[in-house]
Amino acid sequence: MFNVDISKQRLDSVHIRSNMRRLGRIRIFAETIRTFLVNLRRHHKKLFKTIDERFVDRYLTSDAASFFSMVKPSESTKTLEMVSSDLFELVQIFKDNVDITSMSTYKLMERVLKEQCIITATDNGTAVTLKKPKDISSDSLQNPSDPDATYSSHKGQGYQVQIMETYTEKQKNTEDGSGGERENESDSVPTLNLITHVDVQTACESDANALIPAIESANKRELAPERLLADSLYGSENNCKVAKKSGTEVIAPTMGAHTSLSEFIFSENGTVTSCPMGHIPVRTKYKKGNHVSTFKSEQCDSCLKRDTCPVKEGKKQYYLRYKDKVWRIAMRRAYEKTDEFKDTYRWRAGIEATMSEYDRKTGVKNLRVRGMKAVRFCATLKAVGINIFRATAARNAKISPKPIRKWARWCACRLWFYVKEQYCALLSNLDKLFSESTFSTGFSCRSTI
Repeated sequence: MFNVDISKQRLDSVHIRSNMRRLGRIRIFAETIRTFLVNLRRHHKKLFKTIDERFVDRYLTSDAASFFSMVKPSESTKTLEMVSSDLFELVQIFKDNVDITSMSTYKLMERVLKEQCIITATDNGTAVTLKKPKDISSDSLQNPSDPDATYSSHKGQGYQVQIMETYTEKQKNTEDGSGGERENESDSVPTLNLITHVDVQTACESDANALIPAIESANKRELAPERLLADSLYGSENNCKVAKKSGTEVIAPTMGAHTSLSEFIFSENGTVTSCPMGHIPVRTKYKKGNHVSTFKSEQCDSCLKRDTCPVKEGKKQYYLRYKDKVWRIAMRRAYEKTDEFKDTYRWRAGIEATMSEYDRKTGVKNLRVRGMKAVRFCATLKAVGINIFRATAARNAKISPKPIRKWARWCACRLWFYVKEQYCALLSNLDKLFSESTFSTGFSCRSTI
């Protein structure tokens, strides 16, 4: 309907949270045990009466929540050992009961035990040892009320949403005589950019694995882009290669440390034709994806860039060894320094405004629901809402273009100034009339009105 150009798109992710409380390690154990005991008392009263009373006193009393939330740092290790032992004991008590093991809350206890603890067999039985925080996986349970939520070391607990949208490169004109560039405001046809892909993932998933599914999803709906702008995490060598086969050119900065290999001059097949100082290699060799270029010792010994050059000294000469993948990355780095790349990639920044609009208008970063299914449903509908807002704004702009709005605003301002001048002149005449009259009472007409 709006003739949206889908050939150019950009991709990014935003972190969101479901309606759950952020819990520490102790509270995860305590809340998991408490949730299980509540369900056990509700559905299996006879079995609930058989457990030790200390479980009820620790986890089901009114002071239990405040007790575990106010643990001193010096007592945190001791408290963790206590709650982990209680969790393991409850798992062992009901492990042979089919009705209990099928409960979702019991499965959560097993999950926490597996993710947070190490169980070892000893002569006296079984010992439970807590894992170190760095050994706990990022996809571990964060809150029993939302088992699907995971952890991201960069953004915290919750989920992430992958958003892909179209973008338009606005034309510039330099006919105003100023010598600089400015946007062409005379273009009365409004452009519309729409979100074409929404995918909700757990927070622990990497953005590197989201590019190809996004392109495939858009391709199924005949919305695949010809050019896709993204961050460096999306632009791995493998992602760019697979996307190119699908007809999409991925433009993203290259990850990894910078090397001086990009300063060399290469041929189309990846062979070195000269070094940064202009020296031509004596010979080149290529075998099974590996390149070897040989340089004279006299040239390299006296080279000013010897300390930073990737060429290594051999027995007789100097050698430069690299693989096809390293060469392709070097070519990408060299392209990133050009004005063409900078002018193209600068349009990626516009998706940050989309993420701000996505949160500001819909509140997607703090949802009122829990669970992957509900979170995906809400995040997708909120993205649809953004598209509706944008389409409405574009339609209104077509109905009331900029020249008409400017002309109406100019007319309103002129009318206001004219009325204001006439009103002030009328008040001045009334003041003069009252001051010259014989029945003047000494007050001002202007102040009275």
